[in-house]
Amino acid sequence: MVAPAPTGFERSSVIGTSIEDLDAEALATYVRQRAPALVDAIGVNELAVRIGLLAKISGGLIAPTIVGLVAFGLYPQLFRPEWGLSVIRVRGLSLSDEIVDREDLEGGLASLLDQGLAFVRKHSQSVPELLHPGQSREEFPEVAVREALVNGLVHRDLRLPGRVSLRIFDDRLEISSPGGLPAPLPLDELAQRGGLSLPRNPLLAAVGRGLGLVEQVGSGLPRIRASVAESTSAPIHFQTSHHEVMVTIPSALRPPATARVGN
Repeated sequence: MVAPAPTGFERSSVIGTSIEDLDAEALATYVRQRAPALVDAIGVNELAVRIGLLAKISGGLIAPTIVGLVAFGLYPQLFRPEWGLSVIRVRGLSLSDEIVDREDLEGGLASLLDQGLAFVRKHSQSVPELLHPGQSREEFPEVAVREALVNGLVHRDLRLPGRVSLRIFDDRLEISSPGGLPAPLPLDELAQRGGLSLPRNPLLAAVGRGLGLVEQVGSGLPRIRASVAESTSAPIHFQTSHHEVMVTIPSALRPPATARVGN
């Protein structure tokens, strides 16, 4: 349950939480990096309140905000299970085929990213370079997977109950996040041009940049497209609806003609 706050949804405190639910060391490190001179004057907690990671509640207590819990929570899913990451590996091309591995990953933002990338490495292969014996490339370029996963985790609609999901099929990898685009923008055009950034969760996006998870503003989608283009001639797909954004990265192991978007 989320307590409303006049400063916006991201700065709302999460009922039932306390500062003990955060990774205090990671929070302090981030806050000190943001404003080292100011933190010496007012302290870590006060600066975290001003940044929007903590909120003052009744009785003079402080508690994590939504962004504080998502980014620095030890176990955010204890309070909001949907803020995790669901990952599966399917042997086949459809969700009706055999699921050989499934996990519901939990933790803060950086931990979810690390765990998701580890799952992809576990279930992907190296592709030999025919023109360069002894060299290989990744089945799913980690640059593209990382950018797409960061986008899903940072820009998802935190109000919706669904989890970000990562699905690996024989011919593709899909990353979907709850909530459509925050503005009626052509996603394919953004992926080609870049430069424009309208984050759904601007405070969380700023924290992601401060943690080194989010690169230059507006560069993520072009980086995904370029990374995939270096790995395979099969096209990357971007799909949007009112309820979901999905990125489909083709496998470099499958012939381009067989790479497809499935269900």
